[in-house]
Amino acid sequence: MIRWIDIRGLRGIRQGRLSDLTPLVVLVGPNGSGKSTVLEALLIAASPEPAEAVGRAVQRHRGVKEGARWLFWKGGEGKSARITVANDTIIERIWDLSIDRSGPSDQTWIKCVLDHRAHVVTLGFAPGNVFSSMPGPYFQQMSPFGEIEDVRLVEVNTSDFQLPLHRLFSRAVEQGRRKQAEEIVAEVVPGLTDFIILTEGDTPILQLAFEDRSVPAALAGDGVQSLLRLTLELAARPNGVVLVEEPELHQHPGAIAQSAKAILAAVRRQVQVVITTHSLELIDSLVSGLTDQELPLLSLYNMHLEQGTLKFFRSDGPEVALARTQIQDDLR
Repeated sequence: MIRWIDIRGLRGIRQGRLSDLTPLVVLVGPNGSGKSTVLEALLIAASPEPAEAVGRAVQRHRGVKEGARWLFWKGGEGKSARITVANDTIIERIWDLSIDRSGPSDQTWIKCVLDHRAHVVTLGFAPGNVFSSMPGPYFQQMSPFGEIEDVRLVEVNTSDFQLPLHRLFSRAVEQGRRKQAEEIVAEVVPGLTDFIILTEGDTPILQLAFEDRSVPAALAGDGVQSLLRLTLELAARPNGVVLVEEPELHQHPGAIAQSAKAILAAVRRQVQVVITTHSLELIDSLVSGLTDQELPLLSLYNMHLEQGTLKFFRSDGPEVALARTQIQDDLR
């Protein structure tokens, strides 16, 4: 489990540190308070596939032409960033990222150095954030960060980085959590009896099965797709860290409550889940779904930025319910 993270010069965070992270972490705050940056920092720092993680952090922001430059404080003005992360056994991993001007001028290059040159990789991004080349020493995968074997960023909106639903479903079945996933989704899809994989030509398609028909999951409403993806992403993970950005998107209150069930089921399996949210309903569902003995699993960070310095007020599980009025005012 990740215990703390220190961020220097990444996106809008000039400096900041979150400590005392728990199995379930909720990040709240106004737009532009650094929540998404914290998720990206966790993804890059703890992932066993750091080159892919940096590429995703750059490419997921579609509206920016030179996304590699904007990975850094003030759009590259600082030209370097450092992310330090520590796990349960207080093992630290230090990533130094910098803009490398030695490559071709028509591309933006990012040099990534782990633990003072234990590993080095340089990533090239052409205009439009196209991931172009990786010269020099390159590694696809590293040894796990302690016992953290997998770090996954889950976005409920459509993304090129998402695994197809049929693959997520297959992994959930392999983990023995098919029934659990079906029960969570069935609460908001009347008449649902099963998930099945059918083919269109040679292409496998996840379908929602009913007594008299089946429907491709991709044709379900946005709220159902959002809940389905979150549920399967969590059910497919045997361990590791799952980072979830605004799981409440497109969901009505009933679906939000079911999302909370999926999240808590993963936490009880010792998957660490870090969430950003603007939903008081989601927070309420998480708190009410935990027993008194489980409340210490939860921590909430109410974040804001002051001239690039990350500030926050931390509440542990028992305090979250007491601090509800303040949280509501901040979210509304």
